[in-house]
Amino acid sequence: MPAPEKVPLVSRRTAPRQADETRARIVDAALEALRANGIAGISARTIARHGGFNQALIFYHFGSVEGLLVAVARLESERRSALYAPALREVSSLLDLVAVARRLHDEEFAGGSVAALTQMLAGAVGSAELARGIWDALEPWTTLVRETIRRLLDGTPYGEVLSPDDLTAAVTALFLGIELLTGLDPNGRERTLFATMEAAAAGIDALLRPPAAAAGN
Repeated sequence: MPAPEKVPLVSRRTAPRQADETRARIVDAALEALRANGIAGISARTIARHGGFNQALIFYHFGSVEGLLVAVARLESERRSALYAPALREVSSLLDLVAVARRLHDEEFAGGSVAALTQMLAGAVGSAELARGIWDALEPWTTLVRETIRRLLDGTPYGEVLSPDDLTAAVTALFLGIELLTGLDPNGRERTLFATMEAAAAGIDALLRPPAAAAGN
């Protein structure tokens, strides 16, 4: 009796990698579709057309179009966090934090990520699943911001009074609001908004960490 045929080891090893590559290809296609068609034009067929694959792959790997969009938000948040984590670790003032936020905005806007994010936020208004998924997907980024704020407050008179969680939510809401405004305002008002934020941050920094001479009086 002939021995049963063995599955080549290379097939077992390459299958997970091929699945990861397929998922990455689908995510890239979804990002392209969001930038080109907006959330109103998003469908499995549209995404598949941008990626050149069968739309059934979306449901196989992500369960639904909304599941795919949540995965897009999560991967983008993880990418953003990995990219800006070193800069946030060097932040020593609120003014530094605003500078990182401004750099993030400028680079993400130029790369098209802002357009995709604002489209997903718009779609989340009518979808509880998408809203919850996007909020959870932002966690890597909000965790970095929370750690930075907690570090800035530590040792100041306000460390026991102000809530890092509330301040993180406020910073996140402000940043997302600017991203939404950027897509609506042709006058580029986010430039003046960041300038105002920088002035306000400098004033708050002065309150958090008064000059050594004043502190000694």
